[in-house]
Amino acid sequence: MLSSTKVTVHNPAMDTELLRTFLEVKATRHFGHAADNLYITQAAVSARIKQLEIYFGAPLFVRDRHNIQLTPQGEQLVPHAEAILMSILAARQDVARREGAGPRLSIAIRDGLWGSPLEQRFKQLRHEQSDLNLQIQNVAGNTINKKLRDRSLDAAVVFGSSSAPEWESVPIGELTLKLFASHGIASLDEALARQYVDLDWGGGFARFHVRHVAKQWMPSLQTNSLTVAVSALQEAAGACFLPQSWTEVLGGQGIHVVPDAPQFSSPIQLLYHEQTRQAELVGVLRRSLANLSV
Repeated sequence: MLSSTKVTVHNPAMDTELLRTFLEVKATRHFGHAADNLYITQAAVSARIKQLEIYFGAPLFVRDRHNIQLTPQGEQLVPHAEAILMSILAARQDVARREGAGPRLSIAIRDGLWGSPLEQRFKQLRHEQSDLNLQIQNVAGNTINKKLRDRSLDAAVVFGSSSAPEWESVPIGELTLKLFASHGIASLDEALARQYVDLDWGGGFARFHVRHVAKQWMPSLQTNSLTVAVSALQEAAGACFLPQSWTEVLGGQGIHVVPDAPQFSSPIQLLYHEQTRQAELVGVLRRSLANLSV
């Protein structure tokens, strides 16, 4: 029992989105951040939490502007909410799975990481695990957290690090970004002055850029899409930081690494929920992706 207080519930139906919102607030400790991750307004988050509190007849959070904490009743609800959402997800997977189909693993690849190195690793994995049903999707960094929390993903390949306490974060390799430029651009200064493409590689790269590349620059294009950035270099003279694994492909198109430009490195991590139902398959994936270099 979450509370001994008796309340009259006029609509006993439970919307699972209320539980999803509850767990998001619990994870972020912030109504605004939860709203951003769920792509709804902060007012909607507050309304959903209020509905849950009315439903259970007990406060679920101690509200403070800078530090939202679970109440004892909220702590009690957490495992039940997680179990309900996990059961629904498992049911969807079981219903969707064809009779006789093999195990399924849903994986997100952080936008920018997909290329020949990962493609070859997954090709080998499919060869070794011929009955494995792989679902691989290229996902923007700001949506991976949400997908992992709502269990629509089993694992994610990302770069940088994660501090979420409910996730396991295992280093599996390294991302190295180098400055690529079209023919005729021979130096860092020229690259920054001529059609520079500012590709969003996250906060770590942004800090590196300010410290080691340029404190101020005027990009001709800003994007979070690797495809858009590469197309811009192919279509017009310009420069952009891209994974070193693109060296051979771009070299055949007259796009080269700028020799005097600094390079950025970041660990590649495999993220998955610590209570994943796919622990054995995630272990296989972890071994398949070990020592990855992008």
